[in-house]
Amino acid sequence: MQFKIGITPAAVALALASFAATTQAATVDFHGYARSGVGASTEGGSLVCFKNVGSMGAYRLGNECDTYMELAFDANLAEKGDSVFKLHTMIVAGTQQLNDWEQSAPAWRQVWAEATNVGAGPLSNASLWAGKRYYKRQNVDMLDFWYVEVAGPGAGIEGIDIGGVGKFSYAYMRTGGDLDYNDPPLNDFFPNYSAGGNKSMTNHDLRLEGIALGSYGSIDAILNIASPNNREDVKGKGGYAFTAQHTIGVLGGFNRIHASFAKDGSNLNHGTKWYADDTLKYEGFQVMDQMVFDSGPFNGSAVIGYQSDKNGDGPTAKQFTIGVRPWYHFNDLYSVGGELGHIEVKPGNGAETRKLDKLTVAAQITAGKSFWSRPAIRAYYTYAKWNDALKGSNVTCTGRDCNVKAQGFDDTTNGASYGMQFEAWW
Repeated sequence: MQFKIGITPAAVALALASFAATTQAATVDFHGYARSGVGASTEGGSLVCFKNVGSMGAYRLGNECDTYMELAFDANLAEKGDSVFKLHTMIVAGTQQLNDWEQSAPAWRQVWAEATNVGAGPLSNASLWAGKRYYKRQNVDMLDFWYVEVAGPGAGIEGIDIGGVGKFSYAYMRTGGDLDYNDPPLNDFFPNYSAGGNKSMTNHDLRLEGIALGSYGSIDAILNIASPNNREDVKGKGGYAFTAQHTIGVLGGFNRIHASFAKDGSNLNHGTKWYADDTLKYEGFQVMDQMVFDSGPFNGSAVIGYQSDKNGDGPTAKQFTIGVRPWYHFNDLYSVGGELGHIEVKPGNGAETRKLDKLTVAAQITAGKSFWSRPAIRAYYTYAKWNDALKGSNVTCTGRDCNVKAQGFDDTTNGASYGMQFEAWW
């Protein structure tokens, strides 16, 4: 049997008009980030990404083996006087490109609301917010490294004007505080440690941002105070992390240097966490300088950084990284460039220093000549060389199966991969 349902254009228009008369739809802003690509290794296996265990990120140009996306939907829900009520959401998903059809469990990374311009005087441009969010995260893009990564459920007020000195913000964050001891360099300190129990924690985030120095740029100060839960059956240790960063405009871009110090229940490698063991005594220090320049047909970025970690009377773990990524743009579409980076990690267990050098050459087509112009579709060739301390480890991990041996790199100290990738944000 065949059924036919007839709907006239007039009926559709009438239904839509009726719905619009009884509801007030919010305008939704859709934005996000995405990347994906294809490639192979010179050993004949699948695409390989070369990374150093426990390092402060990885030089990412021609060195990303996954499909990843962040889809964000924001809306202005209402306006009352000078205040605007906004909703922010973000869903995140990624795959390791194992097959054509891949199931991926998406994560709701952000669902939060804010009310802007909540008062007068110092509060005239301040916002109240609550929900789950990325909170004022700070990163080095070419390393894909987040040196201040406060995220999760919370609430707070931001943008309070402190007499022209800067903007003050406070956030109360409450979330799980697990430390993954399978991730170096923490397993260099605690190879047999297992964190059990309810490991929730509180993070008080206090910031004074945009402290103006005139022609000398500006300074931001960020303090995170972590405290464990109050369950008697789960030991815990609080701590703090402090970051100061200076930013100044240079060569059409900026130069930003930051210094961070963390103690006890905070950790530079895993954000503001806490240890479920109050006998541990951790200290970490990090300093990093990043620059992005954008001058005529030339643009690019550069970074240099150092970090040390120490627990109690044990040996100190150390990291050092330096790298540069230059581009030359022939016109608004076509450009060529590359990335050269060096990363070394001295483990805290006294083992030999792990060293990795990575070189990428690339050609791309982008929507503009800026360093930040996207979308970009690029072809690349990446070569990496590492020392014996890194040989045979999953440091040279493939995006497809993270099995170096299967890709033929287990008994060598160098390798290469090639491919094409797109990257976009909007």
